[in-house]
Amino acid sequence: MQRHNQGFTLIDMMITIIIIAILAVIAYPSYNNYVIKAREQNARADLVRNANKLERYYAKNNTFSGYGDTLEQGKSATFFTFAGDYQPNSYRLVATPTAANSGATREVVYDSLEGILLCENTQPQECNPY
Repeated sequence: MQRHNQGFTLIDMMITIIIIAILAVIAYPSYNNYVIKAREQNARADLVRNANKLERYYAKNNTFSGYGDTLEQGKSATFFTFAGDYQPNSYRLVATPTAANSGATREVVYDSLEGILLCENTQPQECNPY
């Protein structure tokens, strides 16, 4: 009577591991891009909230240049730093990615004249509308 051994061979296991590795190599960059875009959306929401505060300030004082409040950050506090440039009749808020936001290369910018922009850190003149 012959006995049949059932189970996986080493080749079966190697092929399975290779297939899982290929799927992981394909899926990880997509997931990382999704996470970066979600963080950019959080920064965008925080910038819009600060822009609303600036517009209220302008309605009271007829200028942006004396604005002294710190820029509020919600969910984007860990992954972006905020900075503002205030002129008498315009302003520009910039959210720059921190080291905790690994892989992010774009700044989220709210310009009172141009709206929300995405700018490459390496080439600040290369901004695209959000």
